[in-house]
Amino acid sequence: MAKRVSIEIGHGGTDPGAVRGKILEKDINLCVGTELKRQLERHGIEVLVNRVSDVSCKVSDFLAKARAFDPNAGISVHANAFDGKAKGFEVFRNTNAFKIVSNLLCADIEARVKSLGQTSRGIKDGNFLMSSLPCPTAYCELGFLDNPDDYKGFDTAEKQKAFAAAYAKGILDYFGMSWLPETSPASPASEASKAPETPKKILYRVVAGSFSERANAEARAKTLKAKGVDCFIAEYVS
Repeated sequence: MAKRVSIEIGHGGTDPGAVRGKILEKDINLCVGTELKRQLERHGIEVLVNRVSDVSCKVSDFLAKARAFDPNAGISVHANAFDGKAKGFEVFRNTNAFKIVSNLLCADIEARVKSLGQTSRGIKDGNFLMSSLPCPTAYCELGFLDNPDDYKGFDTAEKQKAFAAAYAKGILDYFGMSWLPETSPASPASEASKAPETPKKILYRVVAGSFSERANAEARAKTLKAKGVDCFIAEYVS
């Protein structure tokens, strides 16, 4: 049976989350969350998300759907803000009966995020709505919007998608699954750069009959050779 993951993409609609000028947490969360969904589904994992666009969502409403979905893991996607000095990734595990396995999930995700070069503030206890799910959960804060240096690590969609891939790899690690590299079709430029193929030489084969018995084939070959025709017997399965 396929693994199932519920993803809460933080804020949305009238709730911007953390704000840094015109940069809104809800937009970063949506980029990370939708890419995380794509990456997990690419590996055969069933995914439930609370939103796929900039709309308002109540986490309590999504929680009911997530419970019915019966996930193997729950992920919350957020970004942080505090005093302009705090920096780094931090992840919160749930505090219910799944605390121990939640710690394993969080540790796998944290390790993958650190491989991006992002610092970590560690794994902490959290008491969020999603943490009440009957499964391991990880509430991920990828960094601090109000810290200019920290924000440089996720200030583009490409960098945000790199965080999503790190989250996906961590989840796969937790499930004991391998990451499958993506393959992209060759671009027109790369096709044009290929060396031209050497024209294939055309050969013409003369067939002098097919026989179900080898003795008959040998008799025909003997007759042809007696007439000066070079020939050989080739076997094939019809």
